[in-house]
Amino acid sequence: MKHFLPAFLFLLLGNVYSQETLKTIRGIISDDGQAPLRDVNITVKNTDRVVGTDKFGKYKIGAHEGETLVYSHIGKKTLEVLVEDVTTFLNVTLRDEIQQLDEVVVTKRYHKTQQELYGEYNSNKNLIKTLFGILDISRMPFRAQIIDGETINPSALDILTVLRVKIPGFFPRGLANINARYSPLWEVDGVLFRTTPKFLDIQNIDRVAVIQGLGGLNKYGSLASGGLVIINTKANFSREPGTDLPYDQAKLRNNFFERGDAISQEDLGVPMYIQTLNASVDLNKARESYFELEKIYGQSPYFYLDARSYFQKERRDRAMAKMITKSIEANYSNNPIILKALAYQLDEERDYGASVELYKKIFILRPHYQQSYHDLANAYRNSGKVERAALLYARHQFLLHEGLFNKSETFSDILDRDFNNLLVQKGEVLSQEKVFHPSDTDDFRGTRLVFEWNDSEAEFELQFVKGNKQYYTFKHSSFDNEDYIKDGKQNRFSCREYLIYDPEGIWQVNVNYLGNKSLTPTYIKATIYYNYGKPNQRHESRVFKLRAKNSNQELFKIQVGGMVSIW
Repeated sequence: MKHFLPAFLFLLLGNVYSQETLKTIRGIISDDGQAPLRDVNITVKNTDRVVGTDKFGKYKIGAHEGETLVYSHIGKKTLEVLVEDVTTFLNVTLRDEIQQLDEVVVTKRYHKTQQELYGEYNSNKNLIKTLFGILDISRMPFRAQIIDGETINPSALDILTVLRVKIPGFFPRGLANINARYSPLWEVDGVLFRTTPKFLDIQNIDRVAVIQGLGGLNKYGSLASGGLVIINTKANFSREPGTDLPYDQAKLRNNFFERGDAISQEDLGVPMYIQTLNASVDLNKARESYFELEKIYGQSPYFYLDARSYFQKERRDRAMAKMITKSIEANYSNNPIILKALAYQLDEERDYGASVELYKKIFILRPHYQQSYHDLANAYRNSGKVERAALLYARHQFLLHEGLFNKSETFSDILDRDFNNLLVQKGEVLSQEKVFHPSDTDDFRGTRLVFEWNDSEAEFELQFVKGNKQYYTFKHSSFDNEDYIKDGKQNRFSCREYLIYDPEGIWQVNVNYLGNKSLTPTYIKATIYYNYGKPNQRHESRVFKLRAKNSNQELFKIQVGGMVSIW
């Protein structure tokens, strides 16, 4: 009996929000140029709760889970965001309201793309890599300074000593105490620190940017009230893929998307703690390094997720991976976003017995999410519990019929396809006492791709490139695909499928990550079904951590071809 979910969970879907207390949501609103926007109206839809942003673009408002925040400003396109169980910070960008013009011809582009900046990184010392893409400090309207690593005295005690010498007066008196009230926020290769990263090897620093102007801090919120120090280490140089050579400048002659090029995962750089683990000479040293690193990074769930993946994949150390798994489950037991990222890793490793337990916990946390039914049913199926999977799909159909769930134009089709496929592929093992009715016949045969992401606020662009360089780009963003985003929010799903008919040839799948309204990464799981709908159907899952924004990144290649159908 312990494996079955309490029945009352299915009866409370209609009023689950009303029992939640009012939660406070904070954030910063900026325009498309990343400048803070003042006097933006933030309204809780269908209520009289409304606030405005201050001159720094900051706001604070109270809302219940399930309510919608409406962001509006004169000359900007209105944006709506649904409040979820984990919503606490929402950093929003408002774009200009576009008016239709006649025969407008663009003759010159003044702003370089992220790909162009990436290619210039090694040669242009004014560039700095950040969580939000590459910044050209020389062109920024805010106060900032950059330090070339070659000018740093290698005998300096630590990074604080370097900055006191290079930028006198930046640090207030008393900053020797790393917990000083006005300490700056530190970003090292995309990882944020509230305290000074004194562990850094000075000789490993490539460049440092010190940002004090408000225009450069608004994306980081109140964490950067004392300023911001961004450090790029030498491990994050831009290199020609697969070599130690500098990036080929000739690649900038053509439009990035037209070429279908993408940055490989290896060239994106890795966090400092992974660099340290990679440098370990043997397993024992790697374990020792982990426990030392935990003292520094232990407040970040992403440290544990990355470290777990490292020991599982790079070291084949199942004991360490299992220990870290338990730490994540214990420390983040009420955080469905982190639990789902962990479940994705277990799916990739085909540890379905462990992943099904996680999906059950997420289901209990989110019984009102249609995605929870999809995840748990698939987990049951993968772990061999076919009848429980079928019962869960049938339960979802019942809730749709009773009006407790709304039918989605896209996600309902995904669930129906999964259910039908289960009945066709595994029908002989289902109980003869229970009759399951497929919702529709499914005659699709080919390669099926299913993408899922752990954070519903995540926005990105998926690019599918065929062998002949023809490609299709799906834009999952509130500005380019507003209806789909609303459908996902209202019906509580974070999933998309692609059907590729008549498979032949090699396809490449890329992603351009646009962010998730916070400073955290997003995990995306891609499940590839080969020979879908046929007796020899099989699948594999791949998991990717998205953190580098506005850069087209290669995810994977598959041996497929033909026509892609988007659902």
